[in-house]
Amino acid sequence: MPDSRSFSNPNAVRFQAALVVVAIVITLSWIYGGATAAVGAGVGSLVLMALLTNWLISQVERLTGERFTLERDGTTFQVASGYAGTDVKELNEEYGRMGVRMRRNLKLRDDESQILELISADSDRFVILEAITLMLSNQFPGNRFRFATNDMGRLDSAERYWHVTESTEYDFGWILEATLDGVKDPDPDVINLACDLARLTLLKARDQRSLKYQADHDVLTGLLSRRAILASLDAAIASGEPLGLIYGDVDHFKQINDTLGHLAGDEMLVEVSRRIREEGAQSGLNVDPGRLGGDEYLCVIPGCSEPQMRTYVEAVGFAMNAPFELSAATTSASMSWGAAFHPGGADCNSSELLKEADVALYQVKRDGRNSFRIFDDELREWTEEQKRLESDLAMSINKRSGVHADFQPQFDANRQLVGFEALGRWYRQGVGPVPPDDFLPIAVERGLMADFDREMYRHVSHVLGVLRKAGQPFGTVSVNVSAEWLEEPEFVRMTLAALRASSVDPRSVVLEITESSLLRDLAERGHRLEELRRWGIRIAIDDFGTGYSSLSYLRELPIDIVKLDKEFVSDVDTSTESRLIVQAILNLAKALRLEVIAEGVERESQFAALVALGCNAFQGFLLGRPASLEEAKAMAMRQWPANPFANDYDWSTAQPSPVENIVHADFRRHTA
Repeated sequence: MPDSRSFSNPNAVRFQAALVVVAIVITLSWIYGGATAAVGAGVGSLVLMALLTNWLISQVERLTGERFTLERDGTTFQVASGYAGTDVKELNEEYGRMGVRMRRNLKLRDDESQILELISADSDRFVILEAITLMLSNQFPGNRFRFATNDMGRLDSAERYWHVTESTEYDFGWILEATLDGVKDPDPDVINLACDLARLTLLKARDQRSLKYQADHDVLTGLLSRRAILASLDAAIASGEPLGLIYGDVDHFKQINDTLGHLAGDEMLVEVSRRIREEGAQSGLNVDPGRLGGDEYLCVIPGCSEPQMRTYVEAVGFAMNAPFELSAATTSASMSWGAAFHPGGADCNSSELLKEADVALYQVKRDGRNSFRIFDDELREWTEEQKRLESDLAMSINKRSGVHADFQPQFDANRQLVGFEALGRWYRQGVGPVPPDDFLPIAVERGLMADFDREMYRHVSHVLGVLRKAGQPFGTVSVNVSAEWLEEPEFVRMTLAALRASSVDPRSVVLEITESSLLRDLAERGHRLEELRRWGIRIAIDDFGTGYSSLSYLRELPIDIVKLDKEFVSDVDTSTESRLIVQAILNLAKALRLEVIAEGVERESQFAALVALGCNAFQGFLLGRPASLEEAKAMAMRQWPANPFANDYDWSTAQPSPVENIVHADFRRHTA
């Protein structure tokens, strides 16, 4: 592809999130008496318990934000802190979701227990103070601690009450020293922090030069801040000189945060920033590097030529190949970059140039990451085509034309057909079939995903209704539900209405929900899924195991089926680690009376390994590729003499089952 390069990285990152899943799965399996089958010997148990400890640490980090180091009498402690250099927005959203359970208001008292200030649980300052209070005041009352904060303070009013007896300024922030003690309060929703000897404050910078530096530079990395780098871009455009703009991020950075922790993530960002800055100094160019936020970087190169810009971004890419020596581990990483070049003179604005670099970066990620691309005429035409695709897709959805389904078969351990998964397809008028990878990202980015899912579900319901009336056997069908559709207030009503309109037996339908979509507004979504289960619809978790949260919620959610992610299946035939993970998940599912379907089965050796571990439902290219409706009907006709759901459900008299009496049809009873 033109203007595209790849950065070779022989030490590619292999993330071990799966190990953490094993620890929790095994632990829960022990609860249900499955320890012997899941683990085996004592050595494995010790390893898994160590992994469980690491997971618990990571959960503290997820709920409070970050770890920092505390010292007492020469001993170092790792403690959760609330203001990470990375993913601050994500952490704040997590607090918002879990606020009812996790946050409290905070009263600050002086030595005479007079209330100095009541800090709301919604305050930015509260994040740091909450962590200090929860982690220290009850564990080490009356002891002095040294702790770090990179929040320089936005609330000057605090200085009316507090002073700091000792502080030291560092590049990343301040080291403060204080004595903390816990005080009980009659109000259970209030946590007290009594300040003795020294009082905690959020400090202002000591002079105007320091203030300006803080405003213009990112606290964590020392690069230009978002505001400053965008101002640099505007100034470079105004000069009329040629300029290069490169925009990039760290590949799979979220996985680094999830597996190694946010502290390691911050360390990596600092090192990435150093390498970007160092390559700029060695290039001889006037490179202004900045951090937009998270793992996103923007470099403005005024007065350069396009070849010089290319040389610089190549150098940065290769610089990332060196291992990253982090406190948690030595690992490797790569970056993807999109670039845009402005020759100068002609009209240009920063938003257009940023959009071009963003489009180039998007293409790099679609092509496999760890490379760069410069925006060109080919990408300009691609951008225009994306706009046309969006318009045509929206029109197809509104007119109920073109959206249809292919059906991928699912089999049991004897290779007998047990059902299908309906896969969304789009036939573009005047063009023909559009690959899902081409239109689904557009649907997500342009807010069309809920509309597409709704139309797909209506189409599948109509197909099942036609087949039922014709006496055509077909069995159960799984339909994917996006987070966007699930969060709509009318989701339950519209789901049932589509089945009722087509006279479809709800017991023949499975709704597949991704892990991530379940974590948004958990209580409300769980209630909606429970309501659907009362009508006989089964619920499946798709891509199970790709996140940590699913294990915590597995027993709480109304779930019937777990779809084992293909990442675990891919090397189950060659990796002892993967086999252990799969075995543990199967044990847990059995204890919770959940069905497991292994996805992505592509080799005979994978199928054999899964069968040996006790898995009894499979989906993948080895057994069957997605098929048209006519092909799927032929498969079903060969498998079953009659439709098992043809005559045993009447919507006119049907009533939802009481929650305690939910019994779902196990479709495999029809395959005997």
